[in-house]
Amino acid sequence: MTARLLLLLLLLLAPAAALADRGLDLEIGKALFERLWVEAPASTRAADGLGPLYNARSCAACHPAAGRGRPPAGDDPEDQGIGFAIRLGNDPVYGRQVQIHGVTGHTAEGRVAATWQDEKVAFPDGHVVVLRRPTFTVTGLGFGPITAAVSARVAPPVRGMGALEAIPEAAILALADPEDRDGDGVSGRAARVPAPGGGMALGRFGRKASHATLESQDSDAFFLDIGMSTPLHRDPWGDCTPTQTACRAAPHGDQPQFGGLEIPGEVLALVDGYLRALPPPGDRKPEGEGAALFTATGCAACHTPRFDTGQFDTGGGPVHPYSDLLLHDMGPDLADGLDEPGGTGAEWRTAPLWGLNRLAADEGRLALLHDGRARGVEEAILWHGGEAARARERYRGLSRADRDRLLRFLRSL
Repeated sequence: MTARLLLLLLLLLAPAAALADRGLDLEIGKALFERLWVEAPASTRAADGLGPLYNARSCAACHPAAGRGRPPAGDDPEDQGIGFAIRLGNDPVYGRQVQIHGVTGHTAEGRVAATWQDEKVAFPDGHVVVLRRPTFTVTGLGFGPITAAVSARVAPPVRGMGALEAIPEAAILALADPEDRDGDGVSGRAARVPAPGGGMALGRFGRKASHATLESQDSDAFFLDIGMSTPLHRDPWGDCTPTQTACRAAPHGDQPQFGGLEIPGEVLALVDGYLRALPPPGDRKPEGEGAALFTATGCAACHTPRFDTGQFDTGGGPVHPYSDLLLHDMGPDLADGLDEPGGTGAEWRTAPLWGLNRLAADEGRLALLHDGRARGVEEAILWHGGEAARARERYRGLSRADRDRLLRFLRSL
């Protein structure tokens, strides 16, 4: 018997409250994050409940090594990307997300096709950068046309979630300036979203800050991506709508011993705990020469370098996400027209920049921004519009030497 199977058996045989050893909790949480779920009914009832329609069989399939996904390359129809999804504005037939896989006997909702159009951006000094503008379409639709708004999403990295959760709400709200009273063109807005226990809370997770807690974020992922029920999403058929009768009538993995769920609260808490304990990815001191340029260009107006917290697992002290966790209008080029509980169609939560040092070797082959269109840091900067347009233009106006200094700084975060 492998160590992983033993840990999972321990999970089934002992309530979470009895697992006093935190190290064991984290090992079980990691195993559950990596677990390949299977369709129901299965001989191992604790592992079934996948789908019937789904995008991935495990959390790690979308977040390999707790990292980010990528969009389809576009030159291979079989390439559906990694951790790539088409979100929908509550389509009456397809629900909130297109599911590209189905369990045995069930038709997937569709397949994603990607095309890329090159666009050149010239700098005042003659430097030219080639951007790629994506077009994502869904082919082979299994249930008729999609009628709702469509948004392409790439799974973000999940390291440092505990640190983001520990940032005091007051510190985030202090940065909000929805009316732009200081006149700097930046009007960060705090997202107010439904809280798992009722009422409203500050959104801080998700591309549009649609989730206030890790519990909410992870429940949504199980529901939309894997098709499994949790205490916050109790339907065992996941995102299948009433028009998808075969999906709703299929065998599911909900069980009485799990409170009529496929992912009971104890299991969800272990996954949450594992993610909460993953350390922030910015694990070295940034290259300091470009820090002043980062501030002078206006990047720091949204990408807040530092917050102080006394609650983080390391014992308190500063965390450096390079994000204010607020919503900002990023302009028409990045707008998706899809409103969520946190942000509107043009708004996005400021993406944390920590961990770019881990990606430096892949510069030019990255998948940055919400849909993965930017292959490098400079491309990501040039796609910024709306509230970030001034900062983008200040960057374009820098000398080549200063741009290189700023890029080295960003790639060291």
